[in-house]
Amino acid sequence: MGFMRISTWLTRSVAQPGFHARLVSSSKPSRLLVVCLSASFLFCHEAVASQTKSYVVSWFYTATYSQDGDCPDGLNDNIETHFRKVLALLGKSQPEIEGAVKAIPGSMYVMLGDRGRIDGKPVSPYLYPTSVPDPQIKILKGKVGYGFNLDGKDGPDDFTDPESGERGVDDQLYRVLGCFVPQRAFPPDRPGYPSAAWDMPRDAMSAWLIEVTGDDLSKDGDVTIGLYQATAPVLRGTDGAPIPDMTFRVSGDRRSTNMVHGHLKDGVVTSNSFTFNMLGDIFYEPEFHLVDARVRLALKPDGTARGILGGYEDWRKIYSSYASGGVFNEAVVSLDIPGIYYALKRMADAYPDPKTGENTAISAAYAIEAVPAFIVHENKTAAADAPAHNPTR
Repeated sequence: MGFMRISTWLTRSVAQPGFHARLVSSSKPSRLLVVCLSASFLFCHEAVASQTKSYVVSWFYTATYSQDGDCPDGLNDNIETHFRKVLALLGKSQPEIEGAVKAIPGSMYVMLGDRGRIDGKPVSPYLYPTSVPDPQIKILKGKVGYGFNLDGKDGPDDFTDPESGERGVDDQLYRVLGCFVPQRAFPPDRPGYPSAAWDMPRDAMSAWLIEVTGDDLSKDGDVTIGLYQATAPVLRGTDGAPIPDMTFRVSGDRRSTNMVHGHLKDGVVTSNSFTFNMLGDIFYEPEFHLVDARVRLALKPDGTARGILGGYEDWRKIYSSYASGGVFNEAVVSLDIPGIYYALKRMADAYPDPKTGENTAISAAYAIEAVPAFIVHENKTAAADAPAHNPTR
């Protein structure tokens, strides 16, 4: 191929949309482009670029590490026991209680949904959780759990991470939810309700994307981590799992643009502290906003990634995501929604309100699973200009 033909091919290729992404958004180093400036190949220039591994998130759910004995007070009530207690508090007679229990779950939709009382009038306990007494749900008391030491302390309520070994791990959300049966699982199993809550809307929800960029990702060193939202959902295979190696375009929405520095060591990427923002789904959680966040990702040899995102989250937003399911989450999932409200408020551990002194945020940790993907940036400037730190509290 002559010099003019080489120049023409390069000009057309570089001008093609996504060409840059094909160079850098791959699992191989991007030392690929050699431009020879003479027909005799006496002078060549090698364009050296950093290496990027890119992924689409396949699963995202509250991190769990359930063990025997971590709920010494027992697990929270199942559907029938919970319903019986509610009916007794409403003053129902034993025959009325037995009749209602026989009609589960239909009877629960009627009796649970307006059991709150304000000025003696029935109201929704999901909209007005303090309209019912605090049921004092059972709290997880184990010592092993995923996450990060967010406050720099190692206290009696903290965990030790089973993978990193980090002590002083803060994840009060796990303590609140960890004794509900649908919230329990031991890795690699996923907890039933949190994983279902992610799985149901993701055919319509825009996919979440991850990029890890460094000089050489086969060696330890500094990296940059990007977390974005795509313009389209994942596509699933016949097994129901997201198809790997699909191409996604980054939306460029600043509400879902996160870039942070980190470090790669022994195949595990750990970020610096940052503020994580990501749009979700109205049927799951509309928006995630974690401050003092950190992310840890193990980059697997098979091209997948698995890790943890931790940080402080507004506990009222978490409650709203459970309350939005209303009576369904109690009658079918076997949760106690007002009980979760009281426990979240009680266990919140950061960012006190300057007027009341009550903590407004609770430490949380989420599990991430991701498969390889190709990522195209329509507007590299939007991602590059996004702040790595954007505290709002």
